Amino acid sequence: MKRDFKITFELVPARASSGKAVDDILLFAKEAAADGRISALSITDNAGGHPALSPKVLGQEVKALGIEPIIHFSCKDKNRNLMESELFELDRLGLRNLLVVTGDYPRFGFDGNAKPVFDMDSVQTLMMINEMNSGMFLDQRVPGGGIRLPPTGFKTGCVVSPFKRLNAEIIPQYQKLVKKLSLGPDFVVSQMGFDARKYDELKKFMDMAVQKIRPERPPLLLGTVFIPTVRLSRIFYNGDVPGCTMPKRLLDRIEVEAEAHDHGLQARLERGARLTAVLKGIGYDGVHLSGPQLRYEHIAWLIKRAEEISNRWTEFVAEFLFPEEWEWWYFKEDRETGLNSLEPNEYAEGQRITLKDAISFWFSGIVHKLAFDPHGALFEPIKRLMGHIDKNAGLKELLSHLEYTIKSAVYECQECGDCTLDEMAFICPQSQCAKFLTNGPCGGSRNGWCEVWPGKKRCLYVRIHERLTSGLGQKAKTPKGRNDWILPPRDWSLHKTSSWLNFYLNKDHHGRAGTS
Repeated sequence: MKRDFKITFELVPARASSGKAVDDILLFAKEAAADGRISALSITDNAGGHPALSPKVLGQEVKALGIEPIIHFSCKDKNRNLMESELFELDRLGLRNLLVVTGDYPRFGFDGNAKPVFDMDSVQTLMMINEMNSGMFLDQRVPGGGIRLPPTGFKTGCVVSPFKRLNAEIIPQYQKLVKKLSLGPDFVVSQMGFDARKYDELKKFMDMAVQKIRPERPPLLLGTVFIPTVRLSRIFYNGDVPGCTMPKRLLDRIEVEAEAHDHGLQARLERGARLTAVLKGIGYDGVHLSGPQLRYEHIAWLIKRAEEISNRWTEFVAEFLFPEEWEWWYFKEDRETGLNSLEPNEYAEGQRITLKDAISFWFSGIVHKLAFDPHGALFEPIKRLMGHIDKNAGLKELLSHLEYTIKSAVYECQECGDCTLDEMAFICPQSQCAKFLTNGPCGGSRNGWCEVWPGKKRCLYVRIHERLTSGLGQKAKTPKGRNDWILPPRDWSLHKTSSWLNFYLNKDHHGRAGTS
């Protein structure tokens, strides 16, 4: 069944509770509500990692003006208890459309940089919201436990970025998307980008994945159409905003356009209208418009213009092809259209890794197979030994000290007590990922580098993919849509206890329901 083409727009709250920036946002919302062509206004949550007015405050005002808000619900600044509390609050307020995101790494705040939280990732948060929508069952151990809570009524969305240069970046992005799709989001929003073939790649991958996972209720797919100023275009090109890319040829074009009397505004709006038409032609269910210094009259013109040229969308595809920006596509090229065929490319095999990585991966695999695989030769003897150690406090302390002396030297262990090394190609996410992510990467990597440590640390998931495709491990495969390979959030009650003991006594995530 053909769906109506949806249009949303992103509002970015200011670092203030009043003033011109807030007034401009509310004026935009009022005019959008009166016009009726925008379905919803999304409201960011401390965008860029900087503090700003809470989206739930603006959300209430936007809703009162007669247009539906989408609240960005980020994991970066709050632990799971505060997240649950805020979800109860949002449900109570009737703000039930959520875009669940990992969030930008916290940056400048009061008197310095803020501490990152990332207690849960976006996949785990989608799981929690699903449980709340079904009526969360309270554990018997908590006060008032043993009951099922009244269900909430959230509609959820998630984000994915197809705009990654390397094979080792894009595959983990899509693997994480499959995990999200298995949790039943109502809509998926692409990261911002400008390459039509990459947008088409995401659309084709989504169609393929949805058919395997949930063909009865496919989510809406919205492509982000960002309308940048020349200044912001330069910032994107320099890589100063994680996850946002700007092709060099497009930047050159925007630089020339900026010399016009309107500083390139009309050219930017025309480009936005053409990209909107292309996305509609490719088969997207809608677009998510965004950009600074835009009044509603600009967006109204863009929407009208996109409608006028929508049947000519194939004429504009070539304007949005930047093959020099990418090393790998998920699908082979359709040379007739310049987009993608339905034939997937092979994963890059035999990727090179450092000697240190190779030795660590090889040795860790041998030890894991012997001692931690239930069919391993040492598994049962060690399990019996751990049962005896558990009864002696002195031996438990000695074991913990021995374990972390070894693992700190080999893995930079952070003593979490709930080890995920076996699921992460023997790389510790607590020390090697700035956001401690265990269910896939954020969208911030650039050319394989972590957004927080560019040029110093490679993205955890790039390293995992390279290890698994190096010839020392099994070929990485896209999951088939089960929930049992989604890692739960870290159990902080196990912090600084022996993960070996917790593993053999079924106290860690391996022994918890719904895990691998």
